[in-house]
Amino acid sequence: MCRMDRPPLVLVSGLPGTGKSALATALSQRIGAITLSRDLARQHIGTRLAAVDHVFVRLSGRHRPGLQQQAGRRLRTAAARGLALGRPVVVEVVADPSIGKRLAAEYHAPLYWIEVVCSDPAELARRLRARAGNWQRIHTRMSKAYQPAPGALVLDSRDTPAQMAEQAAEFIRGQRSPD
Repeated sequence: MCRMDRPPLVLVSGLPGTGKSALATALSQRIGAITLSRDLARQHIGTRLAAVDHVFVRLSGRHRPGLQQQAGRRLRTAAARGLALGRPVVVEVVADPSIGKRLAAEYHAPLYWIEVVCSDPAELARRLRARAGNWQRIHTRMSKAYQPAPGALVLDSRDTPAQMAEQAAEFIRGQRSPD
């Protein structure tokens, strides 16, 4: 577990299939953080519209906007709770800088962005095919508008999750400014 005077808020971002979940889990274990993701927040909402949500994603390649907003609120609440308790928080997102910036400012938490990429096109295609739904189409659509976080540490999921977590932990330790 990392010893820090203020718990960090770490945003792990990247396009679908790049390895965000694997890194977020490995990094959280390494630094003793709470792990959060919008995907899990959506799953825990458990709306009566679950079947509608599933069809909506299959047909449009997107989640229903109301569900996304509800999941975003749940994610921010859980991250705020963790930071208020003095725990490091790792949040897996595709790209939503507003989550991190507001929470980091409110809790005076150091904010770190980590971008995950998969430089092996065959491996990325394999990962996307392994998912239910047309993730290749979703990835293509999202990649057109996706903007990596400026100043983020970029990690390639050619490395194992443990190797990426070590690099991320070093980044967090090395980037901390003395307060």
